[in-house]
Amino acid sequence: MESSVPSIIFPHLGIEIGYFPTSFSIGKFSIAYYGVIIAIAMIVAVLVIYRLAKKTNQSGDNYIDMAIVVIICGIIGARIYYVLFSLDYYKANPGQIFNIRGGGLAIYGGLIAAAIAGYIVCRIKKISYLRILDTALPGVALGQCIGRWANFVNREAFGEYTDSLFAMQLRLTEVNTDNVTDLMIQNMVSKDGVRYVQVSPTFLYESLWCLVVFVLIMIFRKYQKYNGEVALWYLGGYALGRAWIEGLRTDALYIGHSNIPVSQLLSIALVAGSFAILLINRVRLARKTWEPEFSLILPDGAPGTTAFAEKLKAERKAAKAEKYEESHGEEKKDASKWETYTVKKDGEDAAKAQAETNSEVSEETSLDEEPVEDAETEEVTETDETSE
Repeated sequence: MESSVPSIIFPHLGIEIGYFPTSFSIGKFSIAYYGVIIAIAMIVAVLVIYRLAKKTNQSGDNYIDMAIVVIICGIIGARIYYVLFSLDYYKANPGQIFNIRGGGLAIYGGLIAAAIAGYIVCRIKKISYLRILDTALPGVALGQCIGRWANFVNREAFGEYTDSLFAMQLRLTEVNTDNVTDLMIQNMVSKDGVRYVQVSPTFLYESLWCLVVFVLIMIFRKYQKYNGEVALWYLGGYALGRAWIEGLRTDALYIGHSNIPVSQLLSIALVAGSFAILLINRVRLARKTWEPEFSLILPDGAPGTTAFAEKLKAERKAAKAEKYEESHGEEKKDASKWETYTVKKDGEDAAKAQAETNSEVSEETSLDEEPVEDAETEEVTETDETSE
């Protein structure tokens, strides 16, 4: 019966989505659609970032290298953030801490860990961290826009009951009942014997909000005045929407045993901090009390360009070779002495062997000649005797 009725319904929009699972199988392997969508979001983000880097004469390879480190650290950070603010559950179920397939990744944790990892990589590569952020965050915003649809597939990250235009109905059997409130139960609907809870599609709100942030900062980039300004617009813009959306969700992470959503509090702090810095910097620019060094398109050879990356790579290779030479100098000297000694010793041994060979040959020759001399002597003796 359930397979013949929709999984998700938008009653006021007239949209019904038939039953679909949260995963599919290839042979014996089960692959979650959540992971597939997140992977697509990451790939799109990296492609956008790479294109922006090339358009501003930056080394695309720097961003590819950084993406590998940042993505890994981001996933770890997202998990740690989620576990820390769900500590009661994971204390009781420690074996679930590493079960990422069971869900539990927090975007803010991922952003924090990725920011730290990116800073370290920038220090190593000797490039501007703020410029990296300005180039990367538009791609991150678009990736978040796509990634939020993974929550849609999982029927999660939804908000309290609503009867608004975008109200969404989900099968009760397909959602985590821990996130179902009394208000949802009171307004539960039934269709062909299947019960639905009606919720706010917060995943959709955040996806659309991230798309707006992406479009706006892509437009604003043309009017950028200093490194880090695009990053501030992203942080303030994303956090502004998240502060509102987080208040609607029923699966929010809370500070301790309070009713304060940690991500909502963090969002409010980011909004206040980002827009305050933006305002202060714009005032400083207007009064001409600050002249930051900035160029939208980097000149050839500047830090962050391909030429600079190649030069830095060559310098590090040379430094590594020099260090190797210094650390292995004495060994090489000893090896050289040993080689000289060995060659000399081999020469002496060869000469000695040759001398011994020559001596043996001389002795053999002498032995071969002795019988002939005796014969001649006997002949002479016989001749003498005959004469007598």
